[in-house]
Amino acid sequence: MFKFLNHHNFILSLSLILGFLLGDYTEYIASISVWFLALVMIFSTSGFAFSEWKPWKQTAEIIVQSFLLNYVLFGILLIGVGFMLFSNELMITGIILLAVSPPGPSVVPFSAVMKGDVRYAVTGVFWLHLLAIAITPIALFFLLGESAISPMSVVVIMLKVVVGPLIISRLLRHPKLLPTVEKIRGNVINWGFFLVVMPIVGLSKGLIMQSPDLVLLNSLLFFVLMFGGGFLFNFVASKLGAKQNRIIAANLMFTTKSSAFAAVASFSLLPRETALPAAIHAVFVTVYFIVYESLLRKTKPLNQQNNPALRTKPL
Repeated sequence: MFKFLNHHNFILSLSLILGFLLGDYTEYIASISVWFLALVMIFSTSGFAFSEWKPWKQTAEIIVQSFLLNYVLFGILLIGVGFMLFSNELMITGIILLAVSPPGPSVVPFSAVMKGDVRYAVTGVFWLHLLAIAITPIALFFLLGESAISPMSVVVIMLKVVVGPLIISRLLRHPKLLPTVEKIRGNVINWGFFLVVMPIVGLSKGLIMQSPDLVLLNSLLFFVLMFGGGFLFNFVASKLGAKQNRIIAANLMFTTKSSAFAAVASFSLLPRETALPAAIHAVFVTVYFIVYESLLRKTKPLNQQNNPALRTKPL
């Protein structure tokens, strides 16, 4: 029962259900969700050391590939299709905010669960979060203008959810603390995401109920980009001879944006309606992970006993 209650699929499903049931009652949680996201980032980045990035040439190649996949390719597709589907200014703002957000931290544990290239996932997520400190505010300034969202406000959020957690995570790697951190990391990440995703759905409930057309269009957007684009990416990468573990990690890097960051920024800086694309993306990330994992299981059973990274199954 304890394993079931702490399983990532159960926790994600519970966050979606409770968020929808509680609705505006999640507003207080939303107001402090930036700190829950910071907690998730602390434990997500505590699992690796800087020495793992040697040789640096390979690390640089991974960073460039991750940037092209997540920011350039997926970001341009997301904004382009968004403009085609929406005339609603709040939806376009929410889509742009999501497009310029860094990749979701869940890329790392999802890659581990599916036996992907964890080094690739960690390197891409970690460095793109650092780069996002500069990229996200600048991109928002050019795409939305300072009147819509202050770049400096975004910088403050990035300091809270990236720089601060990075510094604290180095402290958690102390030999006396690390064994305990390793034991609880998965559960902390899972339930931390629960407290971030739940208010995303809760504060979007009114718009979901009042504007099912916007929900449908957002769902169409992410279905096409994530399932259509994701499986096309797999096909092309396989034809080019890429290794299966690298394909898995790169696929998740391509399809997964930090809906949590986009939602936190929406709650803090914009009308709450702009969080709807992030809320729908959070749902589709969950569904995509479950479908992708099940397809991999059919083609090649996952041997969880041989990979210690799979035992906690964090989000």
